[in-house]
Amino acid sequence: MLSLRTMGSFHVGGRGLVVTGQPKRRITYSKAFADVEYDPNGHYWIEQAYVQYFIPSRLRVPTPLLLVHGGGLTGSVWETTPDGRDGWLPYFLRAGIATYVIDMPERGRAGFCAHEGIWPEAPIVRSEEEAWRLYRFGAPEGFATRTGFPGLQFPLEAATAFARTAVPRWPGNGPMMLAGLEAAVQRIGPCILLGHSQGGGFAMAATIAFPDLVRGCVLVEPHGVPAPEEIARPEPRGCLLVMGDYIERAAEWPPLDAKARAALAGWAEAGGQAEIIELPKQGIFGNSHMPMMDRNSDQVAELILRWLDREHAAGRL
Repeated sequence: MLSLRTMGSFHVGGRGLVVTGQPKRRITYSKAFADVEYDPNGHYWIEQAYVQYFIPSRLRVPTPLLLVHGGGLTGSVWETTPDGRDGWLPYFLRAGIATYVIDMPERGRAGFCAHEGIWPEAPIVRSEEEAWRLYRFGAPEGFATRTGFPGLQFPLEAATAFARTAVPRWPGNGPMMLAGLEAAVQRIGPCILLGHSQGGGFAMAATIAFPDLVRGCVLVEPHGVPAPEEIARPEPRGCLLVMGDYIERAAEWPPLDAKARAALAGWAEAGGQAEIIELPKQGIFGNSHMPMMDRNSDQVAELILRWLDREHAAGRL
């Protein structure tokens, strides 16, 4: 049973933009509001992040958790799995963890920019073929028949539902997205970051940038992590790295895995508490790059919850 004390949301960060010198044009908003003059010149606010929060009636630990989604995705990845099961958001809430979910700038309900020339690159979106390969659902030649890796935990029968969660992204907006996450951390206050994929790299960077606010971080199959020499002042804070299965069967993943391990080693060398959970070595097999959606998602979440309990018992949260 899930009992909430409160829930809500806010937008944070971003910047003001003044548009001048652009021609007016005729547009149609609706059948009742047609052929009206639209003036694009004026003052706008862009690049803000959107954060939704849920506070359980009874708290397991005093420090809230901020969930950070990966590239080309939104905060919806934490809510419900593609085949309709509860995701990690309700899991952690039922466990008594106050949980915040961010839509990074340019994603989901966060701030976009519709004006030409402000974001110089064209947007991209991940194809189903690319997702199949990068998310380690199966070998590339298995895509046409949707034949996944043996023992795969991802629910391939819901692959279409998962494909609907993909959104456009602008490749050059990494610094802007990190700024949105950092603004959220400053607004929330002391918290723990749990980041997946691109969000894992941002989570580690924000943890380093705000040592007085971020009490620890969980990196779920991260990429874009800081280099070991960039890691400083982790003090005794904990960093947990979670890696799934089939790493050696996807060409992109061995180097990403190596960089994540190097970052974790740099964390430990700088004085932080570093821990890695390799799911196959725990006897947990078949996990894709999307463990929060895999059939055994609760089992993986339980390992993270145990780590949070240990960090709390050690006084680091």
